[in-house]
Amino acid sequence: MNASIMNPFFRLGGLPSRMGARLAARPAAGNFLWLAMDRGIRLVIALVIGSWSARYLGKANFGLLNFAMPIVAVFASIAPLGMEALVVRQLIHEPQLAGRWLGTVIGFRSAAATLFGFAALGVAWMQRPGDASSLWITAILAAGMAVQALEAGELYFQARIEMRRLIVPRLGLSVFMNLLKVVFILRGMSVYWFAALTALEQGASGLLTLWLMRRALGTSQRLQFEFQRGWTLLKECWPLAVSALTVIAYVKSSQLILNTRLSNAELGVYAAAIRIPDTVAFVPGLLASSLLPGLLRSRAQGDDVYFTQLQRFFRINASVAYLICLPISLGSFFIIPLLFGPSYREAAPIMAVYTWAWFFAFMGGARGQHLLNLRLVRLSLLFSLVGLAVSLALNFLLIPKFGSLGAAYATVVSNLASSVLTSFLVAPTRRIGRMQWVALITPFHGLLKQFRG
Repeated sequence: MNASIMNPFFRLGGLPSRMGARLAARPAAGNFLWLAMDRGIRLVIALVIGSWSARYLGKANFGLLNFAMPIVAVFASIAPLGMEALVVRQLIHEPQLAGRWLGTVIGFRSAAATLFGFAALGVAWMQRPGDASSLWITAILAAGMAVQALEAGELYFQARIEMRRLIVPRLGLSVFMNLLKVVFILRGMSVYWFAALTALEQGASGLLTLWLMRRALGTSQRLQFEFQRGWTLLKECWPLAVSALTVIAYVKSSQLILNTRLSNAELGVYAAAIRIPDTVAFVPGLLASSLLPGLLRSRAQGDDVYFTQLQRFFRINASVAYLICLPISLGSFFIIPLLFGPSYREAAPIMAVYTWAWFFAFMGGARGQHLLNLRLVRLSLLFSLVGLAVSLALNFLLIPKFGSLGAAYATVVSNLASSVLTSFLVAPTRRIGRMQWVALITPFHGLLKQFRG
């Protein structure tokens, strides 16, 4: 991205022009800023329209919608089969085979998403047998997940550090869908229509991504599905898929357990409490997609360069985590009544605690990129299993005593255990554990001088 595009943003923001020139010359920084702008606009829209929807639906219907969402989210997390980062790696090293890699990963991911959609429906039936409303909403969201699998096409843009080419079209789609949500509110539509709109946006995003990716590939490369290529890839990355499942399982295990213990209204309160913190879930992935290509290339320059860049990567994640989590946690008792109304007031202390689960998730996401670089993905699975065990134990211990607040504490501690403390369990990651703590204690050290003249 050239300076003529980026510098106006920096001038408008009051930043020194030399900082703008430096960032404009760095593809990863430009990529991050485009993605951050996209997600920031989406966040504002989601907060305004999402909180309005929660008020309109009421705690019971909002809880019903959020009964199905964590179930579908658990299976959506493993639909990519852990292939993304490995495919990005291959697209960087073998750009001439992009059509084959992309066609293969889209085929595998679409098949997995369809299969897991039926699995999500089965879990919903087991949790609430005979509850037609819960089953219908789960089925609608699962259908959207199946089509959303086509978003695998974005891996091409990640590898080329050109995610900006997806941002404007996707953002336009998001704005349009949220305007439809406003229409639904004004016309008094039922909760089923809101579920259908969520699924429609997911499916449309997948189709849009596929179309843009095929245009970018041009006529020189056709999408080709190669089962053997995908099977070979799957044998290498299956620990990542299982790890993704365990990560989302311990993050969402609180909600899944609460589904069987709380009323729809109480689920609505918990859903409101975690809605804003969960909006930051994209940030670790955004940082990784922007910085991973450079981190991968730094390995060729030797261990000293690589570990220097890795420490910087941890510090970037830690600094962003502090800047996001502190304001959300401290401001929860003001944010909840403002956005969701006084009927959701009891969600504020839950939100204040739950936010810190994502703080530690930043460290886990950064460590995961290192494990991928060194082909130590099975350690990711081990660490995730530890987090799942801690989460289940604490949820069963704390939820009966403290309810939703106990679930929030369980999520925070399990994330701390899985993302940071487990680094000290085995020799290959003890150095990484020390680097994580250094980043947490001195997050901004050495970062500001990147922008000095």
